[in-house]
Amino acid sequence: MDSNTTSRSIKVVLLGNSGVGKTCLRSQFVHHMFTNAYKATIGGDYLTSTLKVENTADTTATSPLDSQESTEPSSTTTVNLQIWDTAGQERFNSISQAFYRGTDVVVLVYDVSNYESVIALNDWFRRFMEHCHVDRPGVVVVGNKVDKVRVVSKEEVFDILDREQQTQHADSGPRVSDYTKQDDVLEICCKRLEMVQSVFQRVAEVGVRLDDTSRADDSRLVRFDVDVAPVQSKCC
Repeated sequence: MDSNTTSRSIKVVLLGNSGVGKTCLRSQFVHHMFTNAYKATIGGDYLTSTLKVENTADTTATSPLDSQESTEPSSTTTVNLQIWDTAGQERFNSISQAFYRGTDVVVLVYDVSNYESVIALNDWFRRFMEHCHVDRPGVVVVGNKVDKVRVVSKEEVFDILDREQQTQHADSGPRVSDYTKQDDVLEICCKRLEMVQSVFQRVAEVGVRLDDTSRADDSRLVRFDVDVAPVQSKCC
């Protein structure tokens, strides 16, 4: 490995209601394959993929020339993503929660044509935070199915979540907006590979920025995989 290249392993969990496109999102990224044939995920399983993140040098410069040079990538991080897909059905939540433990980045997925799938993100995030055992996980919010007639814009998502939480779960703990910014909500269509790739590029960048160096410890993920065997499911 090049001296300017480092490696990180990041555990990613996809959460959201059944049918929002979590399995299709992962399948498109890993296999470059999309299908309209829908089959619900049972329990949870994971796939792995690798991409690279460029680390930009510090911009603290003493001259214009130094400032220009500091924008050049100083190193590259090879990011090994372990992407967990979990069941969106309520009856499987007790199974899926076992897979939350040790997650570095959670991807909260909603359907832009389904208002209820947005509101549900509060419950998914609350349950996730109860079981992940990570103080400060990364959070990426993704609105899927932009090819359909939308009922919510990405500018409304956090307002909806905060309003619903104040109404129903005033004391339920941290909010999604405490962990990411509304401007960072991504809208995609899983049929388009470049859109899906942008999601996982963001996931990798968020994971690399995490300060907790213990999250890059491969042995921690290995021990997790031994403790909880995934339920394999081939579906989209």
